[in-house]
Amino acid sequence: MLFRSQPILSLPDHAIQQIALAHWQGEANTLSQEHITWDAIDKVARACEKPETNLSAPSELPTTARKPPPQHSDIKAHDLIQQRRSAVAMDKRTQMQVEQFYSLLSRLMPESVDVPFNVLAATARVQLIFFVHRVEDLIPGVYCLIRNPGALAALKTQMNEEFAWKKPETCPKEIPLFCLLEGDAKGLSQQLSCQQDIAADGCFSLAMLSQFKQTLRKTGAWLYPQLYWECGIIGQVLYLEAEALSIQSTGIGCFFDDPVHDFLGLQDLQFQNLYHFTVGGAVHDSRILTLPPYTV
Repeated sequence: MLFRSQPILSLPDHAIQQIALAHWQGEANTLSQEHITWDAIDKVARACEKPETNLSAPSELPTTARKPPPQHSDIKAHDLIQQRRSAVAMDKRTQMQVEQFYSLLSRLMPESVDVPFNVLAATARVQLIFFVHRVEDLIPGVYCLIRNPGALAALKTQMNEEFAWKKPETCPKEIPLFCLLEGDAKGLSQQLSCQQDIAADGCFSLAMLSQFKQTLRKTGAWLYPQLYWECGIIGQVLYLEAEALSIQSTGIGCFFDDPVHDFLGLQDLQFQNLYHFTVGGAVHDSRILTLPPYTV
């Protein structure tokens, strides 16, 4: 399928200027006996300790009915887990088939699969913003995967009013994927991920957007780490799904959360960007030593 020439997406000029004019402080050095102790980290850890659960009280955490997951016919989880590696660079040319992309998305829906999302008391507090670069028969651009139907109305209200929220024609009806903006998003995703090439050179990258302020206010600060745990589970699913497709992926730990919010049009902390990820054709790095996996 041929697509018409797409606009090149980018951060607004004022957001780029804010980053350029920022006052960068400090200089990285090797940790030593004299390194600074960051008391704030310990305070956050104490605030996030989960109180004892009152089993007699009604649960505030929703549960969802789950269906059996789709299966990769001849691939064993054991093999994928042992071969799973983080990509260090992408080749800028590998493309995914759109059917593969939709299959991968289906594995990220907590109501569609049991393991591993059932390890948390509640899931689907994290919605996903995709920057699609190289998926055949899918127009490049910015997309949103709604993992919790209750988040859709809030995101539509709070995000940029110019977003289209259009479901791709080829997308299966059970996958709540919406196109927000069509265009070449490679530069945009790279800008948002601290100018790292790996965000632009794969098949797609994504930002993990958590339901934040109201969730913590209602349930308590102890749920804060679990929002990250959910992001981590999503990342591990992406790792294994990529391996099953003979490509690879990696987390992106450096990103600009405020510019992400600025681009999306988010004005407060009802939603918070917590992590980034990328999937694509990995470039082998001969400097990295690979040892045999653990025996079983």
